[in-house]
Amino acid sequence: MSSQIEELESLLFDWEAGTLNNEGMARIQEILSQDESARKFFLQQQIMSAALKLEGDAGLIRPAVEDSTNDNVQRVKPVRHSAARPFRFNYWIVATAMLLICALIGRIVYLEFSPDSNQRVSVTADSNSQPQREEATSRGVAIITRLMDVTWDDGQAAIEVGDALPPGRLAIQSGFAQVEFFCGATLIIEGPADLEIESETLARVHNGRLRAQVPPAARGFSLEVDDMKVVDLGTEFGLSVSEEGADVQVFDGEVELQENNQKQLLTAGQALVRNPTGIFERSEMTPERYLDIAALESRAQGRRTARYEQWKAWSEKLRNDPRLITYFAFDQNGGWERRLKCDVLPKNSELDGAIVGARSVPGRWKMKRALEFKQPGDRVRVQIPGEFSSLTFACWVRIDSLDRWYNSLFLTDNYNQGEPHWQILDTGQIYFSVRPSKRGTQGAPDRKVLSPPFWKPSLSGKWLHLATTYDVDAQRTTHYLNGKVLYSESIPDSQLVKTTRIGAATIGNWSMSTKPDARFAIRNLNGRIDELAIFAAALTAEEIKEMYDNGKP
Repeated sequence: MSSQIEELESLLFDWEAGTLNNEGMARIQEILSQDESARKFFLQQQIMSAALKLEGDAGLIRPAVEDSTNDNVQRVKPVRHSAARPFRFNYWIVATAMLLICALIGRIVYLEFSPDSNQRVSVTADSNSQPQREEATSRGVAIITRLMDVTWDDGQAAIEVGDALPPGRLAIQSGFAQVEFFCGATLIIEGPADLEIESETLARVHNGRLRAQVPPAARGFSLEVDDMKVVDLGTEFGLSVSEEGADVQVFDGEVELQENNQKQLLTAGQALVRNPTGIFERSEMTPERYLDIAALESRAQGRRTARYEQWKAWSEKLRNDPRLITYFAFDQNGGWERRLKCDVLPKNSELDGAIVGARSVPGRWKMKRALEFKQPGDRVRVQIPGEFSSLTFACWVRIDSLDRWYNSLFLTDNYNQGEPHWQILDTGQIYFSVRPSKRGTQGAPDRKVLSPPFWKPSLSGKWLHLATTYDVDAQRTTHYLNGKVLYSESIPDSQLVKTTRIGAATIGNWSMSTKPDARFAIRNLNGRIDELAIFAAALTAEEIKEMYDNGKP
């Protein structure tokens, strides 16, 4: 690779990061106007970026594959593409990318790198010429809205709160699950229980104890047990199914029992037991055996309080960890006075953050706080002196949406040599890099380590624990999601940075106004951050899991 192309690659990297100044833009224009091979290189990079973007937008991102660079560790690796390693796209993606790039390449060069590039002309495409995209879809007939002490049955995939449930089996060995059907009916399921969700108005119960709350809008919701069907007529009832038979109890309203074309009406205060031979008998009401929504919420509140106290004890211990560079627990009492207190012990108020725009909101628990980042200017400014080697970044984050190209977690201001950037792409990938060379000099480009896409719409509004370790000794960057390894990648010698530093940086945004008239790239997080820690060491997988286990709400 010629020296001019190496220089062009470095300048394009600064352009992508949004840190390229006017002199750099002029230099790119000069190289492209003088060097045919540089123009071909630029065209190749743009085609690759456009094709990758089209592939992602089309939902054709290939599944992760195993990274076997370490014989002893099994790692998940997304498909990487680079100029040095050719790859294959679907032909239509390549063709589309070629047409787009060939049509726009001259305009990109002129508009982006000409001296008058700051005065752009907005072009609005004819809406009729826009490519038609399929509407986003999901799949399910009900939603899990609460789980408490649930142990999943063998063969049952673990389900998270907020997940949509498609038709199929739902089985728990113990604990409680609250399921809300799209029709409006709510089931409180106590394990052990095994049922088949048939539709948004029907479930088949094999065993277990359930309490159904069915408002008028959901009237007609039914539960089946063998050849018996319990049809709700706007009520609240309990159903217990075991080897001894089925017990139906009506707490409010009325239900209709259907069996062999026979119908029987049960009203509030009535209960029937059907024994294994199919004979119905009157039985006593035992509503205390069926947990209702209010009782489950009371238990859940007690559990949340216990979880919060557990986290507080663990957090107090963490503050004394000598490897901590900075730690924000977000649990300070009283008015914050636009200051985010650093909680590392011994205390050092010089590490406190300055809150700009972001507002204090409830955190993982109602009894503690978080910061919400919504407006483009929302941020927390920090100044962290010193030089380090390995690093670990960890935080609890609640993402509302990924509607920016780059969604900041923690970004250094200038991204100079040795400085890290930690953010999330709009594709749902965790992005981490450390700049290996000085700005304005020729050198190796940074190693952008991207996780596989982890984001899905059902995660919106949920608290997630994200962590990334930069291990200089092992020459490896590893991303974690909720205490588990999401992706790990080795760092080549030429791109390994042994001395890292932070300096002026921003939480939840990026503070460099690199454009004229104080314009700045919009990279603020759209969501909340609750607890953030930076370590001068690469934490082990066990330590990351411990952090997640002690902090999950």
